[in-house]
Amino acid sequence: MTLDAKKARGKNITKTVTVFSNDPENPEYKLSIKGTILEILETRPLALKLQGLAGGDLSNSFTFTAGSPLDVEIIEIKSRGSLLDIGELEEVKVGREWNLSLTAKANARPALIKEKLVMEVLTSDGEERTLDFLVQVDHRPRIVLQPKQNLKFLNRETSKLLAGGEPLEKSILVTGGDKTIEFEVTGVLLDPKIADAFQTRIEVVSPQKSYRVWVTLSEYQSKPTVLGKLKIQTNDEVRSEISVWVMGQFRQAGKKTSR
Repeated sequence: MTLDAKKARGKNITKTVTVFSNDPENPEYKLSIKGTILEILETRPLALKLQGLAGGDLSNSFTFTAGSPLDVEIIEIKSRGSLLDIGELEEVKVGREWNLSLTAKANARPALIKEKLVMEVLTSDGEERTLDFLVQVDHRPRIVLQPKQNLKFLNRETSKLLAGGEPLEKSILVTGGDKTIEFEVTGVLLDPKIADAFQTRIEVVSPQKSYRVWVTLSEYQSKPTVLGKLKIQTNDEVRSEISVWVMGQFRQAGKKTSR
């Protein structure tokens, strides 16, 4: 069994393999293999992430520590792309710990971008090594929706309404893209073509910070597909209205499809 340590993050790892034999009483059994990966450099936090509102530079500082008994000398730090600006490297403890500041250039539109940070290091065993770290850059909108674009009521869910099942409910979480953003969800509008199929309500999760818009489907519909936009209204001066698609699928019982 071979483990590619480059594809595993974190110290502790567990893998399960199935062993087959010609023993008629125990032809196969599970074997759990546990191990510890000693990384040349560990990061805190484990995931390197720059996050903030789109339109401005994003910055953060990260700590790198030696993850094995080998002392480390950082020779060079570079980015594989043009997105990241590498700031000052502060050596906190010689050969063992460093602080590094990173800045991502402003992006006018919301976007989630990934870029590799590359370190050339020399370890105390005399080996020169190249270490790759993935940096996630999250340029966020002022108001964030989860899910982002659409809400689906699929056939396997809506068919339960035919048997007198309980109404189906799904929700959209509405939060600020940054902790400084304060807003209120003031209303919800449905396209006329879906207004008769769905009902909505607003739940305050945290005043001026987080809201949940609930969408309810109570009755099975006669059309195979019901599709339209739901508009979330807010008092935010920049994003006063946000649209998402709402779709319901209804397999029409008794109708045969031609071949």
